[in-house]
Amino acid sequence: MFRFMLFLFSYGICVISVGNLLLYLNYRTLGYSWSAVWAFIVGTHELYLAIGSIIVLFILIFDLIPSRFPFF
Repeated sequence: MFRFMLFLFSYGICVISVGNLLLYLNYRTLGYSWSAVWAFIVGTHELYLAIGSIIVLFILIFDLIPSRFPFF
């Protein structure tokens, strides 16, 4: 149950942060250059939240951590 709740939480964080990153691309329509937009995106915490949540999702989906330890 813990893994399922962690999956839901990290999936929600991933969706919200990637959505915000896509919205930041609208700065391009305001006349900012691509380098300024990417520099801004790299400086935001949403990028790091998205990367962290994708890593957690990868670990949970591909079962890199066992549910039970074999000797307990």
